[in-house]
Amino acid sequence: MSLIPKVYMEAVLSIGTRSNAGINWIGTGFFVVKIIDDDKYQPFMVTNRHVLDGLSSVVIRLKEKDTGRLRIIDMPIVENGKKLYSIHSDDSVDVAVVLINGGFITENNLEFSAFNVDDNTLTSTQFLQKGGDEGSYIYMLGFPMGLVNADSNAPICRGGCVARIDSTEILRSKNILLDIQNFPGNSGSPIISRPEVVGIGDTPVLNQCALIGIIHGYLPYKEQLINSQTHEVVEIRSENSGIAVANPAEFSTPDMGDN
Repeated sequence: MSLIPKVYMEAVLSIGTRSNAGINWIGTGFFVVKIIDDDKYQPFMVTNRHVLDGLSSVVIRLKEKDTGRLRIIDMPIVENGKKLYSIHSDDSVDVAVVLINGGFITENNLEFSAFNVDDNTLTSTQFLQKGGDEGSYIYMLGFPMGLVNADSNAPICRGGCVARIDSTEILRSKNILLDIQNFPGNSGSPIISRPEVVGIGDTPVLNQCALIGIIHGYLPYKEQLINSQTHEVVEIRSENSGIAVANPAEFSTPDMGDN
């Protein structure tokens, strides 16, 4: 039994940059669509702002419908000094949204899967109302440490749980905390809720697999090494604490109040 819809896996993409040595895979993104008319939709790519900062273009990979061959697509993100992507007006929200040319996808006969903003996402408030809470299981889909398969665009799935989801903290920092190991390359990875079939007592059962957030970092554990003679700090060691930081889904979609 699959707990993650195939369309979610196919909506996730690796983001890279070109260099003389080839392509350096630097992060993760995912496609979302928003219905604008009864029979029309607008596609977007969502990732972290810090993944795109300082770049003029990136590359992504999409499959051709007929052959299944992966094509490298060059995507300009700055033109004539102007950014072609939107960011949130709040600096604590590490999200960037890139408008996608749907005509290019159609004309080049490319496969395209996406999260539907209206049907496949849960805001933090909706997540809590539907039974999500600390301890709720989640999945992270992405491409840590440049682990991109040359012949496949399938992301790596990692499991964890919600460590803290508090409305006052979301209001202050725009973050939720997750107990999951994320590494460079996971920046921009979507966080997916895991559907459950039973609850405890009268607790609502979260039976929906949906986008609930986007990873943008982790909380480091820092340790000071002190010289025994001078009693001064000579080195600070930092490592991944295993507590990841994510912006909730309400900041991860085209309705995020961008500028």
